[in-house]
Amino acid sequence: MSEKTAWEAAINVEAKTESERYLTHLGHRAFLSLWCYANVHTDEGKKSEGGDGKELCDLLVVFGNHILVFSDKACEFPSHAELSVAWGRWYKRAVDKSVGQLIGAEKFLRQYPHRLFLDKQCNVRFPYELPSMVDATVHLIAVTRGSHPAAVKYWGGQSSGSLMLNTELENRAQHLEAPFSIGWPVGRNRFIHVLDEMMLDIILQEFDTLPDLVGYFSEKERFLKSARFVTVSGEEELVAEYQMTMEVGRHVLPTVPPGTDSISMLEGAWKIFDSSVKRKARDQANRQSYLWDHLIEYQSALIRSGRAESPFAADISVNDNEQLVRALASETRFARRVLAESLAHAMSQPVTADAETTGQYTRLAPSPSIPGRYYVFTCMPRAEKVDYDDYRELRAQFLTAYCEGLILKFPDVIEAVGIASEPMSASGSSQDFIYISFEEPFDDQHLIEIRSRCDELDILQASSMKPTPFQRFEYPDAFTPHGTEHSGGPANRAQRRAEKSAKRGKGDRRGWR
Repeated sequence: MSEKTAWEAAINVEAKTESERYLTHLGHRAFLSLWCYANVHTDEGKKSEGGDGKELCDLLVVFGNHILVFSDKACEFPSHAELSVAWGRWYKRAVDKSVGQLIGAEKFLRQYPHRLFLDKQCNVRFPYELPSMVDATVHLIAVTRGSHPAAVKYWGGQSSGSLMLNTELENRAQHLEAPFSIGWPVGRNRFIHVLDEMMLDIILQEFDTLPDLVGYFSEKERFLKSARFVTVSGEEELVAEYQMTMEVGRHVLPTVPPGTDSISMLEGAWKIFDSSVKRKARDQANRQSYLWDHLIEYQSALIRSGRAESPFAADISVNDNEQLVRALASETRFARRVLAESLAHAMSQPVTADAETTGQYTRLAPSPSIPGRYYVFTCMPRAEKVDYDDYRELRAQFLTAYCEGLILKFPDVIEAVGIASEPMSASGSSQDFIYISFEEPFDDQHLIEIRSRCDELDILQASSMKPTPFQRFEYPDAFTPHGTEHSGGPANRAQRRAEKSAKRGKGDRRGWR
């Protein structure tokens, strides 16, 4: 077995507490291992060569221009006759301390982005460049465990027990007087996502890709700032509303009428969504999408081990490798499902090669979530008499020509991502990846050369391109704006009762004033 690189060894160090280990597990599953790091340290306070640095946060996620900083505090809710006393003590230990760590971490990141390390001895530097802090969006997430059982007991089983959202709360003193409610822990100028144990599981299950989570966080912040006072009975209601509402192909939260002073969102939507047939069907359909995740993780392991090779360049940097794989990970869960289906279709084609000649099957697919991006999936078997290195070089040249040739057929192309492999039926396989940006225009001579290569390889010819129209839906059917099916209501009696109950005693789930 080959010796582990410093990068590999550093990420295999187990988190200190069970709570942090669980957060790391969820983070790796949702954000994937190349961008997700537990217990990142800084060299602040390191006074000697053998000394330790200072922990920045419990989990750090760096993905393009987005940085997610997590602080995890698991604090048992105190026993006390006075709820206000118990809540105050828990809030100070869980929320206050998390918020303080997060604010400090962001300040350090913006001032010293190059002083990050994967180990406490500060021997293993953060493996790739952070974005420019001018362009970076930093999301602060406080994971605060321990309040949920107490909240369920307090509400007498009449509520889910998740923390309520109340934007009237703007400082520490106001929070201490409002048990099980969260607003603006450090004021309206800095948004901090406070998640209890229930909401951590829900959010990282519903939004288990970086683009999905960042999309939700952005909409959540917009919605909570859209009126002076916003109250939500539990953040799961926001999640349900967001997942059941689409505008121009993307999930959104409601648009607040101008001049609205206060908004109230009551319980009911999450129960309907959580038990809906369509959500279960979506989850079932999404299973294929994890092929895309496995592809990313496989390549990420090669990058960490230093074994990631490029047939397109003799020496490729970690930053270049990260950018290429990040392009795959920048797709939403639904987009990954569609792309994984196209990739599997291409790689399962019965393409054959005789003793000396290599055949190929190529499928083009526009990105379902990123305008102007096109994918090229090439399945190419190896002929028996062709040396493997020669085969890889031929395959790489073919993939490059195909990806560059997209500029001749698709005027809207901005970038191309190519993946080539042996067929699934092969006894062994390797993959080639390529990323090409078309932001800089090609000159006429370059276009002539691209056209010549395509003609020589007999690819991207009008006679051979066969468009196949298809439709895919995130859910088997679209939800109406309030989350009921187009048939007129939920699919079973339990769902109908839940919806009627929500409307009967509580009014509409959204209230404008």
